[in-house]
Parts: sequence; C-alpha cells; structure tokens
Amino acid sequence: MKTRVITSVLTVLLLLFAVVIVTAEEINKEAADTTLTATKAASKDSTSAGEPEIREPEFIAYYFHGTRRCVTCRKLESYTQEAIEAGFAEQLKSGVLVWRPVNTDEPDEEHFRKDYQLYTKSVILSQRKGDEEVKWKNLDKIWQFVRGDKEAYMKYIQDEVTAFLGES
Repeated sequence: MKTRVITSVLTVLLLLFAVVIVTAEEINKEAADTTLTATKAASKDSTSAGEPEIREPEFIAYYFHGTRRCVTCRKLESYTQEAIEAGFAEQLKSGVLVWRPVNTDEPDEEHFRKDYQLYTKSVILSQRKGDEEVKWKNLDKIWQFVRGDKEAYMKYIQDEVTAFLGES
C-alpha cells in the first residue's frame, strides 16, 4: 500500500515538473517572439514614415544563445550588454556598433552555428563592409570571466571591443 502511494505521489510530482518546464519554455519563446516582432515593426515604421533607412552597422557585437538558458547563460548576455552599452554608448548611438543577441535555435538563425563554428553560448565581434563580413572574433574567454567578478568580465569585453574597433 505504501509503495502505491509513493509511486502515485512521484508520478504527480513528475507531471507537475514537466508542466513547469514546458510552460517556462513557452514563456521564453513568447518573449523572444514579442521582441522580434517589436523590432521588425519599429524598423518598418521608421522606413515607411519617409525617414531614411537605417544604414548597415560597421561592427556587430553578437551574443549567441539557444532557447534553453541557464542562469549563467543569462548572466553572459546581461554582462556583455551592460559592458557594451557602458563603454560604447557613442558608437551604439551613431549605429557604427550594434548589439545583437541571437537565438541560434531559431530556424533563420541556425546558420550562425556553422558560420562561426559555435558549440556553446558565445560572444562574437564582427566587422562588416556593406553586405560583406570582413573579419570576426570569438571572445572565447567569457566563460573564464563570468564565474569571477563582474568587473573583470566587463573589462575583458570592453578591452576586446576596443581592440577590435581599433584594428580597423
């Protein structure tokens, strides 16, 4: 009798856990879809209102992630965005540098895994001339710094972006 009760309780707990996981994934997907839709709408509104089309950025700072994201993965994105916004506000405002988080699990974004030989969450700096990518760099030490202190992580990102922008 006790075995049956324990088995029933474990089954119910397992089902609840599965429901929580599926719900969390749907919330993440909806948030990503909402952000993408808002970005596309804003872009369409600015061009349809007779304003000049936004020029292509010369430099892009990408953060590549998947749909399922742990606390550390979110910290990577947050710290990188904060470092770039704090250190390169002028370049961001002028459009020379763009910050772009990308979910490589999305069908339209899968190509980035092959393009940059990605095997995990990554920060990539890319220099473009028109439609052509001139060079790129994987900031592969992000995993070493993210588990340390935030200031060291942000300094690493800012130093790498500064050097990358300066090499051009």
